Amino acid sequence: MMDDTAVVTKEQIITELQQLAQEQGRVPRRSLYNHFEKARQLFGSWPDALKAAGLENEQKRFYKQDFLIAEVKRISEQLGRPPISGPHEFPLYMSVMEYYDSWEAFLEQAGLTKFAGEEEGKEVKEKLILDILEMERIMRRFPTMSEFDDYRLVRYYFGSWKNFKAACEEKKQEVS
Repeated sequence: MMDDTAVVTKEQIITELQQLAQEQGRVPRRSLYNHFEKARQLFGSWPDALKAAGLENEQKRFYKQDFLIAEVKRISEQLGRPPISGPHEFPLYMSVMEYYDSWEAFLEQAGLTKFAGEEEGKEVKEKLILDILEMERIMRRFPTMSEFDDYRLVRYYFGSWKNFKAACEEKKQEVS
């Protein structure tokens, strides 16, 4: 992608849209195109920008599997863990489901796992437990999953809220 501070020309947008269509295997979505507003401004509309790039009659096919795998790896890198299934953390989730029987199968194809291994992230697990036990002390009850901001990390590292609560109970037993 181009630098946002650079002057963006019609020619650059056309080239970039064509490259994205080639990489992704479909007409680029405006929500995933960094210079959507500039394209709209220069061409008058998003459809006109696509038309200028020769993409107006292209079928809006599904994303290529290689692109989806690269995207899930990129997002995993940002999150520090694989995204949880669903469009909240992986906007292209529905495209994934066109190719794969399950989210787990997709992650496996990408070389990722839905849940952390037993030994993975010991420090993160410890911090999550200590954080929620502090919340419990303050609230005088065990917080619900929706009250805990890091519940996605809990799901990744513990597999479920139930497993997390059990680990918290073990920690309380150790401390007392």
